[in-house]
Amino acid sequence: MHDYEGTVNEMTGDGIMALFGAPIALEDAPQRAIRSAHAIHREMVRFTEKMNQERPGSYPLRMRIGIHTGPVVVGTLGNNLRVEFKAVGDTVNLASRMEGLAEPGTSYVTEETFKLTEGLFRFEALGEKEVKGKEEPVNVYRVIAPSTRRTRFDVSTERGLTHFIGRERELELLLDGFERSKSGLGQAFSIMAEAGVGKSRLLYEFRKAVANEDATFLEGKCLSYSRGVAYQPVIDILKASFDIREGDGDSEIKEK
Repeated sequence: MHDYEGTVNEMTGDGIMALFGAPIALEDAPQRAIRSAHAIHREMVRFTEKMNQERPGSYPLRMRIGIHTGPVVVGTLGNNLRVEFKAVGDTVNLASRMEGLAEPGTSYVTEETFKLTEGLFRFEALGEKEVKGKEEPVNVYRVIAPSTRRTRFDVSTERGLTHFIGRERELELLLDGFERSKSGLGQAFSIMAEAGVGKSRLLYEFRKAVANEDATFLEGKCLSYSRGVAYQPVIDILKASFDIREGDGDSEIKEK
């Protein structure tokens, strides 16, 4: 949970409630919540396998996870003797209802969460479900697995991009550097700008422009939810080079 900067703010017997985006605002809170849920299921499978090795016939441990995205009222409640950080509202209640609907070992999300993460994960639409406290049925989706696309730009690329405008000079500089490198002169470029102004698009157009050249691209991404992972870009490059995917087990990774 903490790997994706979630906050565990309540423990109720055999369950927990975690917040993503509060008390610390996160630009991609829904994505982090789903990735955290996927990691929890994966670790539960590994733990069960380990238990079966030590104690054959052990009962498998599986969790049910429900996720909903929306506004909540957050704050501290209590007095000088005990203070708790609480989140209340319909968003909390609906997330709890999703958890109640989910099968063991699965994660269910609402349509609000689905729309914010569509393309980044593979989902199964389960249709409308009657939910306690709601007059109208709620559309429910089961999370299957992360997709190969990990950023919004990856999703936009697959759906189709708009015409490339306003970065011709920068593209020319990159192409000129590429020609210099072909003659044996090493080149290094640093592209810096505010978020959303087109850095990823510029690199995409550069790769497209030299697609027919004899060039190898090694790409490592520093994702917002991987700031605590040492050498993340290097790990990213190795995973891509050896086709290591999210669902691969330890034995599969070693074989690759």
